[in-house]
Amino acid sequence: MWPQKVKENALIACRRKCCVCHMFCGRNIELHHIVMESKGGESTFDNCIPLCFNCHAEAGHYNTNHPKGTKYSSSELKRHRDIWYQTVQQLDLAEHKWEASENKQLKEVYEDQVVTLNGFVWREAFPGPPNYDSFDTDRIETYWMLVLPEPICLFANSFETEETIKIENIRKLQLCVNSEFYVANKDIIRTDVELTGKLFMSITGHHHGDANFDIRGLHA
Repeated sequence: MWPQKVKENALIACRRKCCVCHMFCGRNIELHHIVMESKGGESTFDNCIPLCFNCHAEAGHYNTNHPKGTKYSSSELKRHRDIWYQTVQQLDLAEHKWEASENKQLKEVYEDQVVTLNGFVWREAFPGPPNYDSFDTDRIETYWMLVLPEPICLFANSFETEETIKIENIRKLQLCVNSEFYVANKDIIRTDVELTGKLFMSITGHHHGDANFDIRGLHA
C-alpha cells in the first residue's frame, strides 16, 4: 500500500502519464515498486514509478525460465522516471513564464507561411484506429510534439467554405515528418530546438496537436 502523500506527489510529478511510454492514463495508472517489496523495496517516492497498465505488466512480470525480449532493470526504470519528471517540470516552467509575463503578445501565423519556431520536443501516445477513442480498444499511435514557450494563433481557410478561421492559444504542434527524420533526429526528444516549416489546422483523427507543423528544416 502506498502512503497517500507519496501517491499524490508521484501522480502530480508525472501528470498522470506513464513514465515509460508517456501515454496519458487518467484513472488507468498504477504505481510500481522499482525494487519489489518482496526484495525489500519500500513504498517511498524514490522507489516509485507511475506506469500505464501495459508497461506495468511488462515491468512487473518476466519469466526468467522462458525469457523473451529484455527485462526492465531497476536502474532503467529510475532513469525513465527521472527523465519524465524533468520533462514535466520543463513544460510547467515554460507555462509559468508565459503566465507571469507582463507583455503577452501572440504571434500570428498564416497557413502555408514558412515560419521558424522554437520549442520543446517530446513524444506522446494517442488512441489510433479504428475509433481514436480508447487505449484499451484502439491501436496506439505515437507522435512527436513541439511545445511552444508562448502560445501563437493561426489563420487558416475552412475546407468547406474557404472562410478564414482564427485558431487561438496554440501551445502544442504535432510534427509532420517522414520516417527518415525520426531515425536521424532521435536525439532531439526532450530538448529545446528550432524548426522551420508550415502550419496547418488539424483535419483528421491522426492529428492531435492544437495545429500541425510540416517540418522543412531543423536548426542546430
